[in-house]
Amino acid sequence: MNSIKFLKSLSLKNDFSPLLKLAIPLIITTIVQSGVTFLGNIFLAHLSEQAFAAGALVSWLFFTLINLLLGTFNAVNILVAHKFGENDHRGISLVLRDGFLLAMLLVIPTVLLLWNISFIFSLLGQKPELITLATLYLHALTWGLLPKFILMVLFEFLIGLGHTRVSMTFNLASVPLYIFFSYVLIFGKLGFPELGIAGAGWGMTVSDWIAAVVLCIYITYIQSYQTYVKSIFTWSTPFYLWEIIKLGLPIGLMFTIEVGFFFAVTLLMAVISVTSIAANQIVMQYLGLLIDIILSLAQAITVRMGHLLGANQPRIAERTSYAGIVLSAIIMITIAFFYWFCPGVLIGVDFNLHDARNAETIYLAKQFLFIAAFFQILEGIRIALFGSLRGLKDTRFSLFASIISFWVIALPIGCLLAFWFKIGGSGFWLAMMMGTICSVPLLYGRFKQKMHTYYPAPS
Repeated sequence: MNSIKFLKSLSLKNDFSPLLKLAIPLIITTIVQSGVTFLGNIFLAHLSEQAFAAGALVSWLFFTLINLLLGTFNAVNILVAHKFGENDHRGISLVLRDGFLLAMLLVIPTVLLLWNISFIFSLLGQKPELITLATLYLHALTWGLLPKFILMVLFEFLIGLGHTRVSMTFNLASVPLYIFFSYVLIFGKLGFPELGIAGAGWGMTVSDWIAAVVLCIYITYIQSYQTYVKSIFTWSTPFYLWEIIKLGLPIGLMFTIEVGFFFAVTLLMAVISVTSIAANQIVMQYLGLLIDIILSLAQAITVRMGHLLGANQPRIAERTSYAGIVLSAIIMITIAFFYWFCPGVLIGVDFNLHDARNAETIYLAKQFLFIAAFFQILEGIRIALFGSLRGLKDTRFSLFASIISFWVIALPIGCLLAFWFKIGGSGFWLAMMMGTICSVPLLYGRFKQKMHTYYPAPS
């Protein structure tokens, strides 16, 4: 059956509904977490301008590192999903055990890195007062790395089982904890000490410790999970530690490479002009949220395909991939219409459209949004294909495709268009679109090749 026939045969009940059942809780979690990050930035902005700047510095470094580690722990849900499809309860338990083992191995070097990070800030030319504030923030965060790593493993375990609503519930329950402890510790309310910017780090640390302890108790004592936790403390083969690293590290590196690319583009936009970086930031704040939503959908594709492939149902697994691509494209096309026909509404959130001083920024932002609409449609399909390949336990090719798309194609072409042909910031968005146009066929061809290994006979 060719791709067009697959698309025509997709049904709401059998293909889209099971995928949405997994994806919606993940998407809700993503949106809420983005809102929490935004609220934390508001707290720091009310503290002082320097605290806000230091918080941005920490966010860039800390959350880039967390994305690398989270990508690595994504391998837990891939393996758990396949074991669940195979009805291999002991295998799931051993994957969970080795996920915890990896967390223990990673936490010490991560703590040492973040505790002694000030020299990196110095190399980046940051002001001493900002380094001091950022160090206070990071030192507080390091005390919460162990529970954060434990939560990552447990959430990936739950997602791999398909229990995304349980994962969502615990994520949402931790939000008020984070808001409460951050607020009272930053500003010294309700008898708590006034810790300033360090309070933001301690707020996350305290809420992560509480969430990790409660979730561990929940999983330990809920009967449906007891089968999976009984082998956690056994030292028996098989071991899945190397497989977790082998599958997960390319995902983490891919996330880091892509974050690094957008950071590089931000720096280059600043070289062009202040208005270019401001206009670019308007687009990025929307694109960032949308990509996070599609990444949640891609994770659902991975889990659903893992269940089906583990249960030896490759045809349905392939249909799941196509359903995910269609859903991703629909979401991105819908938002693209707002970029094309209502850009003022989006830009007006950040800038006064009637203030003449903002005219150049608004003009550039409209240009960027117009091109970004095409880019994000292609990007949505690309990320959905990432999810499909992860479901097939293929993560290294996705890393290769990201390097080609962003660093080999988009960055040099963007620099050429922006600086040599003097197109300005729009050149980078055009180059990103070109890179993604090249990446999608590569990923799709790889997906078809990997799928055929599950049924080599002509279809």
